Amino acid sequence: VIKKYIGPFKCYRFIKNKPYPKSKYCKKCPVSKIKMFDIGDKRAKKNIYPCCINLVNLQPINISSECLESVRIVMNRNLTKSIKNKKFHLKIKMHPLHILRNNKMLSRAGADRVQTGMRNSFGKPESICARVKKNKSILSVRCRYKDEDNVINALKQACYKVSGFQIIQISKNWGFTKFKSQQFIEYIKKGKKLKN
Repeated sequence: VIKKYIGPFKCYRFIKNKPYPKSKYCKKCPVSKIKMFDIGDKRAKKNIYPCCINLVNLQPINISSECLESVRIVMNRNLTKSIKNKKFHLKIKMHPLHILRNNKMLSRAGADRVQTGMRNSFGKPESICARVKKNKSILSVRCRYKDEDNVINALKQACYKVSGFQIIQISKNWGFTKFKSQQFIEYIKKGKKLKN
């Protein structure tokens, strides 16, 4: 039996070289494991959820689509238990578009006679990941102020699924808008219509 060695994800964790997305040069793109990027009360208006909490990345790393899916499952499970009637909106901001390649090596007796080693070692597409830069938010949750502690506890558990260093940051903006909370309240009192 010929066994092919597939290395752990720590081999692909750090960002190297240029991005390698799906194009006319690379048509065989692996299927992404994560399908849903918005969970909870998606259709809620801007006024309902004033609090916004972000999970911010502190070093440039690759995050696989499997990792993003596991983070989504953990967050959804913990938030639905602690917050009733799904009164929150979770948004995953990072999308896996970078293709990871693997030069498959044989591991058996006499494998050096069959394979070519590191000659022409470009590799074939194996999985897909998101390239996350420094100080970029991986995901954001908007909720009510009374549910803030439940969201922070869920984000702490989600940090264990992601490699590298992350920090939980409470945004000064109102929900997912670009306006500060005081500025947003003043606009509503004046009766202005906000597009964002």
